[in-house]
Amino acid sequence: MGKRTTFDDEKLAGTPRKKQKLDDGPVEAEPRDLDSSHALRQLLKFQQDARSVLYHNIQAFKVFLDSILYEDEGPIRKQRLSILLDYLSSAAPEEGDRSSIPLADVIQTWSFAAQSNHDGLLSAVPAVLTLLLKTISGSIDFQEVGSKLCNTLLHKEQIRLFDRGLTANKSKDRLISPCLRLLTEIAAFDGGSSARKLYAQRDVTFKRLDIFLSMRSSSVTANAVKVRPSVRNNALRYVLANLKFQDQIAKGDILSQSKVVRGIFQDISEDPPEVVVETLESLKASVILDKSLARKYKSRLLTDWSLAQISRLYDHLDKSAPEAGRKSVVASAHDFLHYVCTTIDHGVLVEQNGWYDPGARETKDGPDVDVFLLDYEQIEAPARYKEKVSVRNTTLATFLQYLRPYANEYHKSLILATFAAAPELVADYFFKKKTFSFEPKLSATWIGYSAFLFSCVQLPIPELQRDMPPSLSVVLESLIPQPLNPKTLTKCINQKLELITFFATRLLIVAFEKLGGVLSLWSTRQDSRWKMASSRLVSKFSQRCPELKCIVIAVRNVPTNHALLREALLRLIGLYYKVTPQLALNEKFDVSAMLTSAFDQEFLGAATDHEYDLQSLQLDHLLAIARSSPDMNWWHTSAKESNRLSPFTTTLRLYVSRAGTGVETIQSLLKSLVAEHTILQQVTRGSSLNALTASLADLDGWRASEVLYLFLDNCILRFVRKPVKYCGELDTIAEPLFLSSPDTKNTVSLLFTVLLEQWPFFIMSSTREDLVNVTEWLARYLRYSVYIGEDVTILSIVKDNLSELVDKERCESKLEMDLVNAAHGHLPSGVRIFLDASEPIEVLAGDHENRHIQHQSKSKAEPTLSRLEPPEEADDHPELSRWTRKDLLDAVEDGAVGELLLCLCSKYGEIRKQAFDAVRALSTKVIGSDYTERQQLHLLLEEIKESAKGAVLNGPLPYFTGVLASRIVTVMNDPLHFMYTKVNKFLNRSPVWDFAKLPSYWVDRAFLHPPADIDTHHQEVKWVLETLLDGLRTREDMESYRKCNVFERTLSLSASPCLPPDCFENIIDLFYRCTYVDGGTTLITRCGLMSWIQAQLAHESDRSETLKALASQVYEACDIDRVTEWSDGTLAKTIGIMTL
Repeated sequence: MGKRTTFDDEKLAGTPRKKQKLDDGPVEAEPRDLDSSHALRQLLKFQQDARSVLYHNIQAFKVFLDSILYEDEGPIRKQRLSILLDYLSSAAPEEGDRSSIPLADVIQTWSFAAQSNHDGLLSAVPAVLTLLLKTISGSIDFQEVGSKLCNTLLHKEQIRLFDRGLTANKSKDRLISPCLRLLTEIAAFDGGSSARKLYAQRDVTFKRLDIFLSMRSSSVTANAVKVRPSVRNNALRYVLANLKFQDQIAKGDILSQSKVVRGIFQDISEDPPEVVVETLESLKASVILDKSLARKYKSRLLTDWSLAQISRLYDHLDKSAPEAGRKSVVASAHDFLHYVCTTIDHGVLVEQNGWYDPGARETKDGPDVDVFLLDYEQIEAPARYKEKVSVRNTTLATFLQYLRPYANEYHKSLILATFAAAPELVADYFFKKKTFSFEPKLSATWIGYSAFLFSCVQLPIPELQRDMPPSLSVVLESLIPQPLNPKTLTKCINQKLELITFFATRLLIVAFEKLGGVLSLWSTRQDSRWKMASSRLVSKFSQRCPELKCIVIAVRNVPTNHALLREALLRLIGLYYKVTPQLALNEKFDVSAMLTSAFDQEFLGAATDHEYDLQSLQLDHLLAIARSSPDMNWWHTSAKESNRLSPFTTTLRLYVSRAGTGVETIQSLLKSLVAEHTILQQVTRGSSLNALTASLADLDGWRASEVLYLFLDNCILRFVRKPVKYCGELDTIAEPLFLSSPDTKNTVSLLFTVLLEQWPFFIMSSTREDLVNVTEWLARYLRYSVYIGEDVTILSIVKDNLSELVDKERCESKLEMDLVNAAHGHLPSGVRIFLDASEPIEVLAGDHENRHIQHQSKSKAEPTLSRLEPPEEADDHPELSRWTRKDLLDAVEDGAVGELLLCLCSKYGEIRKQAFDAVRALSTKVIGSDYTERQQLHLLLEEIKESAKGAVLNGPLPYFTGVLASRIVTVMNDPLHFMYTKVNKFLNRSPVWDFAKLPSYWVDRAFLHPPADIDTHHQEVKWVLETLLDGLRTREDMESYRKCNVFERTLSLSASPCLPPDCFENIIDLFYRCTYVDGGTTLITRCGLMSWIQAQLAHESDRSETLKALASQVYEACDIDRVTEWSDGTLAKTIGIMTL
């Protein structure tokens, strides 16, 4: 054949080509009138020679089904349902007939389309079968035929048709989607009755499912999903239907397919909103809440990656408003994540130990201190928590790192909820989160991060799940996270931008408050390990806080009109003194000037209620600081005309002006100051402070003048400077009365003697108006003092002396009244709230006799006696080597050195020898260390070693010696300790200790010698009493105390009118301890304890029940025969009378 010419090509080009047939294409079906099942059967009859007719008939059937599915209830819909039921019943095979199948014509049409590669029919037939199953799924009449149809579609022949559609090219999504939709309807039909058979064919029905989940629609129109869902959407619904209706084995198998699970969440944020909401709700209902499904399968669904994909939905923006009744994508995602992250055993969150390490050991047979210390030192090793924390919720720990709480409020809420459910994650989160710094920058990101840290610190304290303290490194991250370091916080506090300063201050406030809560919780545990852990925690916490002087400088630089920031800074300073007093006492902070300024603002008043509230809060904080600050001088007067009152009297005036509202803090402060300096008596049934404040309160048009407060302030300051002088003057007043009880004078406040002394000078310098005002106050104060129980005879003498010095006409006879009437309760009802503030108002309205009866019932309450039995020596002594595993500073702070010294008092000779060798080794270690107080500690150890050189071989050292040495170690570690001076003098006194005279020496130095510092006398007394109590453990210790006259001196100390109540309790505890070491007989026969108890009971004090219990205990513990012989049988009767 020759080559074609150009002419031939032109001729061929002009010849029209064969026109393609169009009868196979998808043509819109025309509606037909199908009024019977016969017509429907004729419509769907298979015709092999007319493919276009078959397609048109399938489309007509689809229109018929649409009219049923989307038609409202009515006669037409019922008629069509009846036609459809008749057709399906006739098209279904007879029972036992296996040669025919339901809808044989339709399925034959589908098979024909597969053989002839007719894509239109391959798409239309499964689509119309899907619509058919959807139409009949809601009616019970179609249940049987529908089930037969589903089973038919899952036969081997029809499975090949599904395989034909599911293996089509990815570009032919019109063939894939109908098959997926049909499989979805089969899985869901009749509550999943065919789901198991469907899964049995998973080689075909689950083929390429991971690929389908990645096939998204290319359309971006808003209505694209509603017109034609993408292959991914259909595949996603197919997976969800199987997870809903399959059994647990099939569910687990599906969830074990990592590619399928990954496909579910891959770029889920790009799915349409309704698909996202449906997916999350279905997964929650079918997987998360399925209790029969094993947790391991849920965990395979909820990995850290899948959770991170869901969290991307927080940034989802719905292009159209959500339909009514449908949640938004963001709300659905947050609810889903919140549930799985905070609910245990639903796939993610597992049981955890709070602040405890997952591998922490719990002692079951009591506290094993040695094991605890070994574990604790390993837990606290710096290398262990340098980069990570051991947690059980590893999935959540990784997932939380993806979130940005500083930029998204939902992220923040989710993290906080997770932290609350799993506190172990807090430390892990901040150890890993190194990407953000807290360097002060006033930006939205910094503010968001500050708010997040604030909320983290505010999280509740988890429960204690072990009998040992948790790791301090973990606890510390929950109190003050790593981003809050001293350098950064100092920069924030010193910022000129007040908002940054305020945020940092609030962060520190909640951190201190939470630390206080932790310490309060741990203090409920009696084990010494908790005390040691609390001390360490405070030390570590202090290392992350800025110095107090930084806060003080900031509060001084804040203008007075910025009340909110000023109040926050003052509250923070108060927390420094309350929670970390050692850190606060390192800095000197004179609060007097600020307190004076705050008093001025308080009395001047504020423009608005809000300003007044802030001023009141500031004043309360300043008073709390002043109460804790050792540099505060309450008795200093200013030279300025407007501030001539001392801080104490100004505080008293403030207490009176607030009229009993919100004054608990001020009242407590005044009571402590009054009791410490014995300005007012503390033994009557009523409060002497209440009597004073009631006399100064406004009543019946009377108001305390400025001159009155100046006069009162002058009297108080004079008494504080020379209290002994006025004690003698009271003795002079009471002596001529020949009172039957020498202690009656103790029921009268010493302030009256100062008033009596200064009264003549005031009369000469005052005006008539001022004199009347002050005289009225004196009269009221005398009456109220008698009312609360002060001695009416002595106060009558005081009243007469005051009245004699002033002209009756000039003072309007204000002092002419009978104090006996006041003793019987004849007082205005308006003052009773001040005098009996702790009693109900109904009681206050009663007469004096009723009040007296109620007081007696209160005094019969259960005693608060501290029943301290001497601790028994343990069989093992891990403290012999514990100090070797610690740094010297830690060994001193944790008490390991003190415990070693107590081993010298052991009853076992071998233990004493080992302890002596350990003290020698420790002394060598100390002198070569860099410990700040190494010289004093070395001196102490050398003196003990020299003193105990021969004693340890002959017997144990007295326990008082061991306890004293142990407590001296603690004192030397703190140069600011009130005993530091006396301890050093003792160490420099002699190189060898005389054990027999040690109790006498310390009792003499504490009870009879002046204190080393101002206002520390009672603290020193309490320290020695506690040492005596802890050192009394054996009969030998009791004999040593007897020889040193410890008990006689202690009884003499109890007679001091200014002895604090806690010291008196220590004295009672000491006597009670004696009963456990065979000391009851000695207390009765040699010390006169019973006579002392009788004298104390004569006061009718609040301790009467405690004293009676002590008397009974001493009598029961003594040698009854010897005591009976000694007392000639009278002591038993005396005990009986006392305990009535």
